[in-house]
Parts: sequence; structure tokens; C-alpha cells
Amino acid sequence: MSEKNSDENYLLLRELLNESFFRDLFVFVILYLFVLAQSWENLFLLLFPIITFAYSVFFRIINTNKWRTTSNSTQITYNPIGLEKKHANRLFFTAILQLILLFWIGAESYYHPQLIQSYDLFFNVIFNFLYTFGFYWILSDVWNYSKIVIRLKNNRLNTQAQNNVLLKSDLDKVISHLKLKRFKIVSIANLSTFIFLNILNIIFILFIDNTFSRFSYYLPGTGVEGLILLNISVISFLIVVISPIVASFLLIFIYKDLNNINHTDFENLLKKLPEENRKNIIDNLTKINKKFNRDLGRE
Repeated sequence: MSEKNSDENYLLLRELLNESFFRDLFVFVILYLFVLAQSWENLFLLLFPIITFAYSVFFRIINTNKWRTTSNSTQITYNPIGLEKKHANRLFFTAILQLILLFWIGAESYYHPQLIQSYDLFFNVIFNFLYTFGFYWILSDVWNYSKIVIRLKNNRLNTQAQNNVLLKSDLDKVISHLKLKRFKIVSIANLSTFIFLNILNIIFILFIDNTFSRFSYYLPGTGVEGLILLNISVISFLIVVISPIVASFLLIFIYKDLNNINHTDFENLLKKLPEENRKNIIDNLTKINKKFNRDLGRE
């Protein structure tokens, strides 16, 4: 019995750490080590790609384990926060761009130190834009994919017939999706946060001579005399926290909305299905979410 449990745990770990995860981790760590090799003393800017990559890993792990929600007779498409694979890819892409930009500014501090202060506006705008854009990007079209769908497999139909659009629409039953009102709230909050943070950052950069709006950041090539300093907007301290917090809050908001299933419509759908399919659907939904376990247990 213990050997069986050990094997099961090994399989779960193997599924958790799949090839996509190791690919992302390998690329990110290599680039991050290249940046660290430049001898950065102040690691504040290096937190930005770490946070972005951490969110990417979170979505990657969720995506690789969604196969456990399917069964032989039914397939439940459970996307309460959109397509996790798409979220992971987008955040990973922006994290890599942030590392490339950090490596570039670090190299410039060694080879062209006299130009560093002329990069203040360019670096602040682009770097903070990349960071905020990653979290905005994952929510920009989340309403397209945020849904819970029951796809019934009909063994009597051949593959060509199942690919027919009309038949597919009959087989796919959407039991929950992002409501229009909720979609507007998410879209407005997401876009407003993205625009507000970037505009506020630009405003503070334009007043970069004001000691209240900036702080001097030591680059790898600063040297002992400390003459090569990059001026960073103080808004960066807010951006590094606010952007992921707002994105997390909106994802939780979407998640809760999609898990509020219309039980009347759902019960009517179940009545039209064979007993075996009905049982499999309920079993799978109760495994996916504890709330379903409470709600469907009353039926």
C-alpha cells in the first residue's frame, strides 16, 4: 500500500514539473544569472521579472494539472480564470523582456556610462510599461475564455460529424460564463489601472529633477565614485505592488462569478442526459470545486 502511494506521489510530482515548466525555468534562470553576473548591488529592479515569472509559473502549474478534471464519458472545460496556458506564456514573455532590458542597461553602465542619465526617461517608461502590460495582457481578453463548458462525447458520431459546427454547438453546453456586467467591471478596472500607473509614472519622470519624485539607483558600472546613477521614478515602488495585486483581485472576482452556476438551467440540462453522464458530470464538478460539492450535494 505504501509503495502504491509512493508511486502516485511520484506521478503527481512528474505531472507538476513538466517539460514546459523546466523550459521556462531554464531560460529564465540563465538570463537572470547573466544579469546577476553584472554585479548588481541594488536588487530592487530585479524583483520585477521575478514577480512576473512567479505568476507565470503559477498559471503553468494550474494548466498542466487540469487533465485531472476529465472523465471517459464527459469532458468538462473548466476555465474560471481564462486559459492558464495563455496567461503563463504572456507573463513569461514579458518577464524575459524585462530581463533583457535590465541586462542592456547594466551593460550600458559599463561601456557607455556617459549616456546613462540620458536613458532615464526611456528606461523608466519602457521597463514599467513591460511590467504593467504583462498583468494587463492576461486580463485583456479573459472574457473570451472564462467559462465552464460540458462537452458530451457521442460515440455514435464519427470524427467528421463531431467536427461539424452545428453538431458541436449541440454537444457543447455552457453552464457558466462571465456576465456582461462583470465583464465591464473587469475591463474598466484593468484598463484604468494600466493607464493610470503608466501615466502617473511618466508625470513623475518628467519632473525627475524634483528629489521627491525620483531616487538614484546604483548600476553595475557605477564604480567607487558613484558617478553613474540612473534616476528611477518613486512610482516604481507602487507599480511593483499594485499591478499584481489588482490583477489577482480581478482574477478572484472572475473566479467567484463563474462558480455561481444557475442551478435551474443546470438541473434542466442534467434531466436531458443519461444517468451515467449525469453522474459523471456531478462527480467531476464536485472534484473540481468544493463549492460544487456543497451545492450539488443538495440535488
